[in-house]
Amino acid sequence: MDESPKRGLLAAYGRLLGPLVRILIRNGVTFGEFAEVAKQTYVAVAAKDFAVTNKEITQTRISALTGLQQGEVKRVRQLDGEAQRRKNSSFLNQIAGILFGWHTDSDFTGPYGVPLELRLDASNQVDFRELSRRHVGDFSPETLLAELLKIGAVVETEKNWFKVLTRNFIPEPAAPEGLDHLAISVQEFVSTLDHNRTKTKPSEKLFERQVYTEEGIRAEDLPRFTEFANHKAQLLLEEIDNWLSQLDKPDVTTTNKLSTGLGIYHYIHSDDQVKRD
Repeated sequence: MDESPKRGLLAAYGRLLGPLVRILIRNGVTFGEFAEVAKQTYVAVAAKDFAVTNKEITQTRISALTGLQQGEVKRVRQLDGEAQRRKNSSFLNQIAGILFGWHTDSDFTGPYGVPLELRLDASNQVDFRELSRRHVGDFSPETLLAELLKIGAVVETEKNWFKVLTRNFIPEPAAPEGLDHLAISVQEFVSTLDHNRTKTKPSEKLFERQVYTEEGIRAEDLPRFTEFANHKAQLLLEEIDNWLSQLDKPDVTTTNKLSTGLGIYHYIHSDDQVKRD
């Protein structure tokens, strides 16, 4: 790569890493620990995204792409395999799927789209087990229900009757689901930016827009803007969620399916934060 674009890219990544490094330092993660993860990511991305078609990538090619010695590439690949086996269990996808189905599937909603109260098992009516089978798949309904009760998304109203309290799940930051939420949100947003950088036709680019004022706003107006933005964004997301729920579900055996969605975020920073990051 030409040195001038490379310098600009590294400068941009330095700014991008600012908020992420802030999170790491706040949680006691040292540079050495971060560097090891970055090294593993370099090797994993090179192996997955830069292999020759239909051929397994060699350690020599990974070494050339990443600048790491071949012995180090071998060590990192072995560590990555062990890390995958030790990966923390997170129920983020299952929780999102069950809440989506409970609020949008007409078999599990009553008049005006209000979610029904469900039993775990019911012989003559819809139940939580069927909801889980339909919207989560091969996963223990008992385990999922226990997790929903634990996080307060569901309550037991009577003996063996369960009521859902929320359509949206915001996990605790330190919980496995919270860490997954952080990783997935940043990954998806950056992947969208990267996708748009590689496409030349406007029709091939993904939607990505921002609205802001060049001169900023008064601090006392922030609560009003926050309330307005939260309300409008929630209405839009629920409308999109309802539209998606009307689509035919892909067959579980098909490989012709995509994961897609739309995310909205609200940022706040002061001038000194911009300069630091």
